[in-house]
Amino acid sequence: MRTWIGLVGMAVLLVVTGCGGPPEGANAGERQTEAKEAEETGASDLDRSLDELVAARCEHGIPTHTCDACRYEVGFVKVAPDLVGPGKGLELATLAARPLMDAREATGEVVLNDGRAVWLSPRAPGVVHGIRVDIGEKVVAGQVLYEVDSMELSEARATFVTARAELELARATFARESDLFERRICPEKDMLEARASFQRAEATERAARERLLRFGLAESELQSPPQRPPGPDSGLLAVRAPFAGTVLERALGLGALVNPGDRTLLVADTSRMWVQTALYEREVAAVLELQTRQDVRAEVTVPSYPGRSFAGVVERVAGTMDESTRTARARVVVDNPGNLLRAGMLARVRLLMPAVGEALAAPSEAVLDDEGRQFVFVRWQEPYFVRRPVRTGRAWPGWVEITEGVSAGQEVVARGAFLLKSDVLRSKMGAGCAD
Repeated sequence: MRTWIGLVGMAVLLVVTGCGGPPEGANAGERQTEAKEAEETGASDLDRSLDELVAARCEHGIPTHTCDACRYEVGFVKVAPDLVGPGKGLELATLAARPLMDAREATGEVVLNDGRAVWLSPRAPGVVHGIRVDIGEKVVAGQVLYEVDSMELSEARATFVTARAELELARATFARESDLFERRICPEKDMLEARASFQRAEATERAARERLLRFGLAESELQSPPQRPPGPDSGLLAVRAPFAGTVLERALGLGALVNPGDRTLLVADTSRMWVQTALYEREVAAVLELQTRQDVRAEVTVPSYPGRSFAGVVERVAGTMDESTRTARARVVVDNPGNLLRAGMLARVRLLMPAVGEALAAPSEAVLDDEGRQFVFVRWQEPYFVRRPVRTGRAWPGWVEITEGVSAGQEVVARGAFLLKSDVLRSKMGAGCAD
């Protein structure tokens, strides 16, 4: 949606103004001659020097780059200054040398976060009475997922109600005997026996209460009046979500008998996934050493989403080596927007390690492609930007090495560069001066 909004906003981003005057400079005539020859041969703006492009004149008799109808023919775009800057239509980046990153690749597998994934089962045997969720549904912590009708729970409730009643009787008896003893109406022996009975009733009630709590009942569910007998639903045992997540698998049906330990529902928090990979023995030391100073970043790709990568961080490296493969297991934690990654997917993991040296680099989104040729939009003179061809080298998250075409210190369009590209490539749709 954001992309389409940006494209619709093209009419706002590209400012249409009147035609400008002729180029200045002592060699303007020579450049105009060269530009005319280049136009006659059909050379692309990517094959022509900036001087030639600036000197070119359109059939309106003015410099082509200043003509609102023709400037796309020489790769120029005009943008209002108030649309350029952080948080605006276009954001610029200054080309500079950046530390190189060395990518080490290995295979991997996407798995669930063990700390946020669990197979649920009831805490007592019973018959499935009601199922409230299905595969793919989001759940919140404490939500009832299904219920079982458990005889054990029903008996435990009855025991608790009896224990509470006996405790109230023992409490009243002890209070009466204590009063009579203080008034010297009854012997001390009767008061001591009543106190012992009260303490035994307290212990029995506490044990019955704790048993119900172990079934998963909340304390608030145990506050009913002690004289109320268990109802017909007293055996319904709720199975609740221990944390917020998604139901990934289900293996139960109405009327089925289930027991503690049965794998009935798989609930997992899939907002972050693990990718298990392996490090060769020669790589372990470098990764461990880097972890003491900074995060070891990684890029994860899967065949299901070609051309898309998921950013991650190496969280753990196993403390033992596999004797047969001479590798150590490593865990990469990856954000999973939209729950695109699924447990069991095969993955390719690129560990990004600092390399020796620096290289001129541009933001990845600044480098665009046109029929196999790469280019960037360089700020020329406000309010103009012009596309210039580049050659690229190594790439790492967010950055691409520039080996030829532009130099350090130049400003290029980063975010929003695709908008300028759509304007320049109007020629592929037949637009031109004669329209």
